[in-house]
Amino acid sequence: MLTNELLEMKYRVQRSFAEQGGDDLRLYAQNVHRIVQDVERKHGLKFRYEQVKKRTRSHNTPTSSGSHETAA
Repeated sequence: MLTNELLEMKYRVQRSFAEQGGDDLRLYAQNVHRIVQDVERKHGLKFRYEQVKKRTRSHNTPTSSGSHETAA
């Protein structure tokens, strides 16, 4: 895989976040969000996030049986 200084820094930061958050995805996201807020303040930026709609599954929605037929 090709790499450069910027990618190496990205990987170091990601490893650091993972070490700080352990297996807790919520803590990982909180750490990332805190750093983004610091960057916004320091550089006068404003990042906008997409609002994700919660998906709910209706109890009347048919589900697949999980079996798949394969051609012989």
